[in-house]
Amino acid sequence: MKILHERRVVYLDSPSTGEYGWKYIDQYMKIHGCKTRGEALEGLLREHQEMKNELLGNKLLIQQITSEVKKMIDPIRLRTGSTERNITLFRELLNGFIVLHGMDDQFPVTDVQSDAITQADQKVSDQIKARQVYRNSDKYKRLKRGD
Repeated sequence: MKILHERRVVYLDSPSTGEYGWKYIDQYMKIHGCKTRGEALEGLLREHQEMKNELLGNKLLIQQITSEVKKMIDPIRLRTGSTERNITLFRELLNGFIVLHGMDDQFPVTDVQSDAITQADQKVSDQIKARQVYRNSDKYKRLKRGD
């Protein structure tokens, strides 16, 4: 099989004006032992294509890693947010109770849970459950993808 060569003209900046003109190609020829500028150009194009493929592969790898890490972190974030809301809610209820009963210097400690705390707890639990259901819904997933 005979290799056919096709002659084309390529115009690049002169070695004195362009950083990536013939000067760059000549340096590439010396480093890689190319016999002609055409061979050097072909090598540069091959390297460019390989780097583009590697960059694409790296982007896909980043997306996969991000997805896996997000799957591991989301439950922790939900539990942390839930705990923070419960503590805030409890502080507000306790503060109201203390102010209402004039017990600024005392802290009531009982094992009995009042109706207000039970209702507040139920409300917070419902909000957390609704958020979890929403995050698992198709609508949320489409919004996250940007569809």
